[in-house]
Amino acid sequence: MGALLRWSTLLFLASCATAKPQKRAGNEYDYVIVGGGLTGLVTAARLSENSSVSVLVLEYGVIDRSNTTTIPYYGTTIQYDKMRTISSDTEPYLGNKVYTVLSAPMVAGGGTQINGMTFQYASKGDYDSWEALGNPGWGYEGLKPYMKKSTSFTAPTAEIQKGLNYSFDASAYGTGGPLGVSYPDFQYPDLYKFKDSFAENGVPFIKEHALGNSIGAFFVPSIIKSGDKTRSSALYAYYDTVSSRSNLKILPMHQARKILFDPKSDSSTLVASGIEALDRTSGATVQFTAKKEVILAAGAIYTPQLLQWSGIGPNAVLEAAGIKAKIDFAGVGSNFQDHPVSYLSWKLNNTFPTPTELTTNTTFWTESKALYDTKKTGPLTKAQGSFIAFPSFSMIAKDYATLLASITSQQSKEYLPSIYASYSELIAGTNAQRSILTKQIREGDVAFAELPGSGSGGIPAILMKPFSRGTIHLNPKDVYGNPLVLHDSLHNPFDKLAMFKIIQFTRKIFASKAMAPLGPIEELPGTHWKDENGVLNALIMAGVLMPTFSHASCSCPMMPKNLGGVVDPQLRVYGTGRLSIVDASVIPIIPAAHLQATLYALAEKASDIIKARA
Repeated sequence: MGALLRWSTLLFLASCATAKPQKRAGNEYDYVIVGGGLTGLVTAARLSENSSVSVLVLEYGVIDRSNTTTIPYYGTTIQYDKMRTISSDTEPYLGNKVYTVLSAPMVAGGGTQINGMTFQYASKGDYDSWEALGNPGWGYEGLKPYMKKSTSFTAPTAEIQKGLNYSFDASAYGTGGPLGVSYPDFQYPDLYKFKDSFAENGVPFIKEHALGNSIGAFFVPSIIKSGDKTRSSALYAYYDTVSSRSNLKILPMHQARKILFDPKSDSSTLVASGIEALDRTSGATVQFTAKKEVILAAGAIYTPQLLQWSGIGPNAVLEAAGIKAKIDFAGVGSNFQDHPVSYLSWKLNNTFPTPTELTTNTTFWTESKALYDTKKTGPLTKAQGSFIAFPSFSMIAKDYATLLASITSQQSKEYLPSIYASYSELIAGTNAQRSILTKQIREGDVAFAELPGSGSGGIPAILMKPFSRGTIHLNPKDVYGNPLVLHDSLHNPFDKLAMFKIIQFTRKIFASKAMAPLGPIEELPGTHWKDENGVLNALIMAGVLMPTFSHASCSCPMMPKNLGGVVDPQLRVYGTGRLSIVDASVIPIIPAAHLQATLYALAEKASDIIKARA
């Protein structure tokens, strides 16, 4: 059924590709924002604070305020009905397989409406690497004020703090921001054995990660409203609270299909004048005028696609798709990054209750639901795990320095997508990133892996700092369908080695004294697999070594154009006027963190930048 719906949708979109655009009355705004996800709604809320300007948000999906978007527990599930169905391109270094891409929500609020609710910042070094790539003001100190501006932190009660052993520093967060940040009222009992095991294996406990150092193990808050223990998303926090503004409008079920440019634009600068969009309800093609600026906030997959649809992208990609090139722009759709992950599994003799009880034990579910409905407490106040380890490479592998030496011996054009060979700026940008990453990893300035503790035997082992780079390009066989999403994960042999080292370290966690009472028995990959190729191939064949942890980013990076950048530090697209990008695609190097906390700060800062040039 899902495949049938997907193909029906693609045929419908293709039939509308040549529809004559309509110019509806009143379709003129100061700002037209493409994408009603996290960054789009933050930017819209901040720009519309000025009552003299008008703001339109075009959202591909619907507005959904159902229980599955409000009750934290549902953040532990994958809500496929609220996501666009995308498959990756064939991943040549992951068994030539095709993988589901879970980075394209189709609801207003985007991923913040359905994600695991983890609210976590990266380390100072992660953000400072952005500034080192030619982006003044985008380091940790430049972002720090906006981290506080977005949040309103509420500490758990003294009873909850003591009972669950929570540790935090409230000064790391804001007190008057739109977004509710707090902790759940419940943890599964065996979680604390993971906490002890990380300490046993040299991963230090950090009282508060959000003060510039997230290298270690720590409790992390969630996007949760402290009063009624419901999800605090971009929709609820940034749109619903200001939706009565007459100068702010959101149009759901509208897909941006083309950036419109002023026909009088100078040949050297394309000046954006609006957006041509598909009304997905009526099938009509509609044009919207932007008097001040067009702002792309469609995310790391669909922002480069829209630019390419509009004639801005690599010539070869545009020509293959039959689109006339306006700017030959190699950086659009290059530098694509995500966090590759191996889903490992151990059989445990768990203490009751475990995270699986809510789906397997009807009595436990009924009691937990009643507790949430009547007292707003219990297991349903919890989404994904609140205790996470982010070890450095030196904590994972004692021979880390020797292993890193392999990066410095690599040739510039090695282990990159084929398009890189045609553009010297892409090679230059990759070399600059490799140099920064190698130094930061060697010196322990950034975390290298993520291991979330949940209290169960299933654990994702995640590589935080991959050296491989992917691409987002139009599909010449289906131009107006989903783009070709190539992660190219594990292309760089260092990433393959790194993933193996992370898996070895995870095995040490489960073999520790702290975990012994649970009697762990390894199920995936299985103890009979011991060498790098055997372990990784077993996981690939089982379908549990995947290229994405739903952290798609970096495909229109903020870097100098001669390094393959797409936007400048003011977030303006090179070679254009009145066109900017505010989403995860502008991140130059993926941070060692879940992305949403960073993106709230990014969007808050971007809003001030855009206001200043109005």
